[in-house]
Amino acid sequence: MTRRRVQFCLRDLYTQDIVEMIERETRRYRLHEIEEEEDPDFAEAWSLLWQTFGPTGEMEREEVIREFLRDDPYTPSKDGTFMRYFLLVASDENYQIRGVRDGTILINQGYDDDLCVVYLSHIYMKPEARGTVLSYWLRTAPVEIAMGFMHELHQRELIKLPAPDSPGSWYGMRLNLTAEMEYFDPQDRLSWQRLLFYGRGGFDVIDPRHFPYRQPDFRHPDIIRKTGTNEPKPFALLVRRMGRERQAKMDIEEAKGIMNLLYDEYESHCAPEFLENSLDLVLDRLDQRAEKRDSVDLLPLPTGAEDIKRLRRLSRYHVFKSCYPDDPVTRNWLRGGIRQRIAEDPRYIEHAIAGIRRELLARPHHVYAARDKGWEPED
Repeated sequence: MTRRRVQFCLRDLYTQDIVEMIERETRRYRLHEIEEEEDPDFAEAWSLLWQTFGPTGEMEREEVIREFLRDDPYTPSKDGTFMRYFLLVASDENYQIRGVRDGTILINQGYDDDLCVVYLSHIYMKPEARGTVLSYWLRTAPVEIAMGFMHELHQRELIKLPAPDSPGSWYGMRLNLTAEMEYFDPQDRLSWQRLLFYGRGGFDVIDPRHFPYRQPDFRHPDIIRKTGTNEPKPFALLVRRMGRERQAKMDIEEAKGIMNLLYDEYESHCAPEFLENSLDLVLDRLDQRAEKRDSVDLLPLPTGAEDIKRLRRLSRYHVFKSCYPDDPVTRNWLRGGIRQRIAEDPRYIEHAIAGIRRELLARPHHVYAARDKGWEPED
C-alpha cells in the first residue's frame, strides 16, 4: 500500500485562520517588558544573557544595563539621538522564564529625518522553548515598542513623524531592524542556523565590502586600557527594512545613519577612544563608495535548502580575508586550522555547504508558500 503525503499551501488559509494559529501557539507564553531594575525578573534575565554573551565580550556589564533602565529615553544624547532600551522576558504558564531579548530603539532626525533603527542586541532561549513560535515573537515584538516610542516622541514634539495618523505604515518612517551576527563557519553549527533563522525573517546583510562592520569591545574601558587589547569583533550587520524587504540596495545615507545611531548607543557605555577606529573605518569606506555609487548592496540570507549556497558569500574565510585582512581577529582565526583544511580540500567551503543542504532536504516539509511556485500535480 502506498500513501501520498498531503502538504499545506499557505495561500489556502483565510486571514483569521492565521491569526488563530498564531494565538494558539503564543497562548502558552506571556511577554512582558522589564522597565525597572527592581523588577523581580531582572536578575535572572540579565544573568541568562550575560552567561551567553558576557564571556566573549559581546554583552554590556550589569551596571550598564541598570543605567539603561534608569535613563530618560526622552532626553537625547549630546548628538541628539533618542535611545529607548528594552528588556523583554517571555514566561510560560508557570511564570518560568523561557526567553529573553534586549535591544534599543534609536532615532535622530539630525542624521536622517525618517529613519528609526531597532537594534536587536541579544536573545537567549532556554532549551525547552527552542524551536517554538517564541523565538519569532521575540524577534518581532520590539517593533511594537518602537511604534509606541515614536508616537510618544511625536506627542511631546521631540520628533516630527511624516505620517502621524498612519501607524499601519509605521507613521511613514523607515523602520529598520538590525542585528549583529557572526559570519558563516562550517565548524560553527550555530553560525549557519542563526543566519537561516534571520533569513527566513526577511533580513539581509549589508555587504561587508562596503560596510566592514565591527562590534565594539564591551569590556570595561579600564580593563581594555590595562590589558592594551581593544578587541572589536568583525560581524555581519543584518537588517530587515520593514516593508522594503525585497529591495537589493540601500542608500549610502541610510547606511551612514544606521552606523551613526549604533555608535551613539555604544558611546553611552564604551570609551570614545575605543570606538573611533571601527566607526571611521565604515564611514570612510562608505565615502569611498559614494564617489562611484549612491548605494550599497544588500546580500540576501539563505532561507532553506534551495538557496543555501548564499552562505558562500558570507563565509568567515572569504569575508575575513577580503574585508578584514589586517584585523587581529582575522589573524587569530586563520591560525586555527582553516588554512590547512582549505589546503587539503580547496572546495572545503562548498562541500560543507552541500552537506548542510543535504541535511535540510532530509527534514520533512509540509508547508509551502504558494502553489504557483514549484508545485507539481504528480507529486
